[in-house]
Amino acid sequence: MVPSAAAARALGALAVLACAAGCSPAAPPAAPSPAGPIAAAVDQFRDEYAAGSIVVQITDTGGTPFTVVRAELADPRFQDGTAWAGSADLSAGQTLSLPAALAAASCGRQTSDAAPSVRVRLADGTDHTVPAADPHGVLSRLHGEQCFVQQAADAVRLRLEETLGAGSTPGTAVLTLVADPPAAPSGTPPQAVLTSVAGTTLLGEDPGRPWPHGVVLAPGTRLPLAVRPARCDPHAVAEDKVGTLIPVTLEVGGATGVVRVPASPALRAALYRFVARACGWPSG
Repeated sequence: MVPSAAAARALGALAVLACAAGCSPAAPPAAPSPAGPIAAAVDQFRDEYAAGSIVVQITDTGGTPFTVVRAELADPRFQDGTAWAGSADLSAGQTLSLPAALAAASCGRQTSDAAPSVRVRLADGTDHTVPAADPHGVLSRLHGEQCFVQQAADAVRLRLEETLGAGSTPGTAVLTLVADPPAAPSGTPPQAVLTSVAGTTLLGEDPGRPWPHGVVLAPGTRLPLAVRPARCDPHAVAEDKVGTLIPVTLEVGGATGVVRVPASPALRAALYRFVARACGWPSG
């Protein structure tokens, strides 16, 4: 039997009274965690070191697999654009390292309170912004390096001559470091002083011809760097990533830092051949 309208109103009133005596309002749905099932970190491995790029590490901290299609660093010390894009599947507890070219540093601004994060987009279309751990201080180091290189470029541009010269003794050769004027001089450029040159995993100093130090790098300065192989195990060349990046320590405008001067592809090939000959490896 269907109750009358009056009976229905009475039943409704009784329900309201009963709820007032013992019911509590339903709790609103919990807001999702801003981190979701994702953790993020940044690092730099040997493969990224030569190019100055980084890896963005994404970890599935939940129990459900997901697919990442984009991961972008957000850090006030760098311009936008440090991003990886593709498709990477993660299962619970798994971490993937996604390579990303590092955007240019934002120099001349206060960054001591920088709090990096990573914006992660999943294949389902959702976006997650998560804090980015930096356990090895990679971003701070790269920011300092980039800003010093920018400062040094206002004073001098360094390059290595294309031709590898013969050394004065067997098993040695000569690189020539050249100082060119700044590409876009503004007023009187600051003075750049070469304080030291360091060896690499591939090349060391010829003890008979020590590398220069304490040299003012006026435009047009040419400095010979007599080198020898730093090691003679064949995988030193086979696995080389940074052996032909020559670290030069400079003083510019009261600041000291390192500028890594790369060998051109032709010079890099000549250096590999030189190491092979100096180490007595069979040709062919």
